[in-house]
Amino acid sequence: MDKDNIKFTTKELLVVINEEKFYDFINIFDFDKYVKKFTAYKFFQLMVVAQITQMESLTRISQKLKNTEEMQKNFLINEISTSQLSRKQRILTPEIFEKIFHYLIRVILARTKKQPIIRNIGKLHVIDSSTMSMCLSQYPWATFRKTKAGIRMHLRVVVTKDDIVPDKAILLPAKYADRTQMDDLVEIEPDAIYLFDRGYVDYKKFDHYCLKNLRFITRLKKNAKIEVLNQQTPDPENHIYQDSEVYLGSHVNGTKMQHPLRLIETIDHDGKMVTIVTNCYGLSGKEIADLYR
Repeated sequence: MDKDNIKFTTKELLVVINEEKFYDFINIFDFDKYVKKFTAYKFFQLMVVAQITQMESLTRISQKLKNTEEMQKNFLINEISTSQLSRKQRILTPEIFEKIFHYLIRVILARTKKQPIIRNIGKLHVIDSSTMSMCLSQYPWATFRKTKAGIRMHLRVVVTKDDIVPDKAILLPAKYADRTQMDDLVEIEPDAIYLFDRGYVDYKKFDHYCLKNLRFITRLKKNAKIEVLNQQTPDPENHIYQDSEVYLGSHVNGTKMQHPLRLIETIDHDGKMVTIVTNCYGLSGKEIADLYR
């Protein structure tokens, strides 16, 4: 992102989350009563700039402010130490920023709800998760390993013809598996297609989605048990090397699905072979592969 785009994006965001709106989210009377310069809102502004410009640490933020005259003019602060940033970060809890995130989602969705859907196939929801390592002493509720904490953010985005817009996020300790969050991330929408990675694979959920006519596309795990019912002619020119109807699971361990799915073998962006399963029978193999990529 170039300098002009950074300025524009930051300005647009801070118009939506102005100082009055920000303190509404904190909801604590006289939160900055004895603070003269480095208020909570200035910390928020600084974090916005740091996120957009991909500053990787509090130390980097402190150095950037110290060495950038323009930032000093914008924030009316010449210097902030790493320890000052750390103290402010401890006071402003993650719940505050989660509220801000959900508010921004509502604003974005209100502005984009009339935009055309991608490729006229219906609404496309993409679900994925990211794991972030955290300081164990500061986030003991997110214990992940003996020496560190970790949180996992499950993010659902809506893909339209022109934009990718987040519409739901869940923050949890990283120890919880992806598939445990499917009930909160997947909603029964007849015109939607849900696309998610193999961490969310759950055969019982897949049967439920088929029963409710909810369409999904996902990547299959390598150790999956597969029973092939029939096969379509491959389309190697479009990198479709298998297009079959299959049953997943096994009667032996009680995982056998009741509904058949479509299995497609194709390649990803890196040219590696991937196996996709879906209940989308109205799309071509190429369309399904393109959506997954």
